[in-house]
Amino acid sequence: MAHTRGLVIKIKEDGMAQVITDRKNACSGCNSKHNCNSCLSNSKMMTEALNSAGAKEGDLVDISLNSGVVLKSAVVMYLIPIVGLLIGALTGVSVRGILGIEETTSSIIFGSTSLFLGFMIVAYISKRMSAKNKLTPTISRINKFEKNRATSYSNNSLFHNKRACSGCH
Repeated sequence: MAHTRGLVIKIKEDGMAQVITDRKNACSGCNSKHNCNSCLSNSKMMTEALNSAGAKEGDLVDISLNSGVVLKSAVVMYLIPIVGLLIGALTGVSVRGILGIEETTSSIIFGSTSLFLGFMIVAYISKRMSAKNKLTPTISRINKFEKNRATSYSNNSLFHNKRACSGCH
């Protein structure tokens, strides 16, 4: 399970909370962290998390996301379209004689169509997972014993202005 710590800056009515986290913690295991220009190298990242712990504005919280769900999502997102492309291209080769068109043209038509269908399946699965909040980070714990650290976080100009990279939700 992936964990990070952040500061709650806003509680929303739909049970979600806007939390600012330190990108260095979230990206510490990434091999591309030195070459990544995500959000113009802003060290803070704003995310929305399910507020299951009942956090309030100003609370320092732990956020978690199930690693298994992330892995499943990656498999669904990448593997389904690729498998669709391959199956479609092989089907195109098989039916070229029936259609009376060239092998390459048949493979391109069937492969492209199957790739598109694969993306449609991914979109459907993604919507279902999002509706069940499976892809949503969750506030797993409020760090009450670290209230003084939350105060130092909130004195940071980035947190004080309650702004972060808007592209990192």
